[in-house]
Amino acid sequence: MVAPRRIDIFRVTMSEEAVALASSVLRSGYVGEGPMVARLESAFAQVSGTQWNAAVNSGTSALHLAMIAGGVGSGDEVITTAQTMMATSHAILMQRAVPVFADVQLHTGNIDPQDIEHRITERTRALLVVHWAGYPCDMEEIHAVARKHKLVVVEDAAHAVGARYRGAAVGSLSPLTCFSFQAIKHVCCGDGGMLSTLNAEHRERAARLRWFGIDRARRVPSILGEAEWNVTELGYKYQMNDIAAAIGVANLAHLGATLGRHREIARRYRQALASVPGITLLDSKDDRESACWLFTMLAERRVDLLRMLHAKGIAGSVVHMRIDTNDVYGGRRDDLPNLDRFTELHVSLPIHTGLSDDDVDYVIAAIKGGW
Repeated sequence: MVAPRRIDIFRVTMSEEAVALASSVLRSGYVGEGPMVARLESAFAQVSGTQWNAAVNSGTSALHLAMIAGGVGSGDEVITTAQTMMATSHAILMQRAVPVFADVQLHTGNIDPQDIEHRITERTRALLVVHWAGYPCDMEEIHAVARKHKLVVVEDAAHAVGARYRGAAVGSLSPLTCFSFQAIKHVCCGDGGMLSTLNAEHRERAARLRWFGIDRARRVPSILGEAEWNVTELGYKYQMNDIAAAIGVANLAHLGATLGRHREIARRYRQALASVPGITLLDSKDDRESACWLFTMLAERRVDLLRMLHAKGIAGSVVHMRIDTNDVYGGRRDDLPNLDRFTELHVSLPIHTGLSDDDVDYVIAAIKGGW
């Protein structure tokens, strides 16, 4: 009996150059935060559209530093989305602030700008938006609300490395943008993240806070061996090391090819599945370019679809379930009707650089065959 093929929903994208560069760092005797981290920050400017980038050990750390830089503190409210991974709102809680969930757009999974304003109170400090699946949010409308109410906009771009909105790179649109280099993201560092900012002050503060609040650039050498410094605010153990940075530097060089393959697979899915009964594709407007980290669609009888895919060795999956159901956020909200519907329908198909054209055809044929 021939076993069915196995098609994973994700796969780590790791270049041979990354293996070699990481090995050279391991042999160098210097593996902490050093020249490779600086090299990754500099190279990432071509992706983020800003020169002020601070590499950290995770996307979650980037989000937390963004909350600090954005002035979010105890008792403040941050309007955000529940259609995301918990890291997004955990960063809010880490500042003892309160996540306030707005509804999403049914056909993007992104926060709905029209549902933000009525949730603003005198305690609202920031808007934290997520580019679901790598598809940019309606940033013009979001910024208009933020300007009107003097709020800080923070972007969770964990899915959106290389995405663009109206010709501008995600990373250059808002004061603070957070990226993830976690294992299965477009740029893999093993784990890691980047905080991109629009000014040097935010970047310098993030660089201090990622290493206990110590200003590494301004440490004064001492004959005693340990440099002299003066920590002025609480910092964290969030710095990236040169091993992770080396992996990121090498994999970042392949980002164009990685994005190209993701987008090509998404294009083939969209063309082939547009008229399949029971499937509704998400929006794809001409004024923005998705990073296509996920290929999410809406499916009637989703459980039956997933059973059929799994029987054929295809790892379709729901990524992610809404997070407001968790007690840490106070429990499920009852005023998010689009999210309710999105939660019932959304499902994602395999999309990664390990997929062959034949694999993509196999997935498409399975869905066209019905469920």
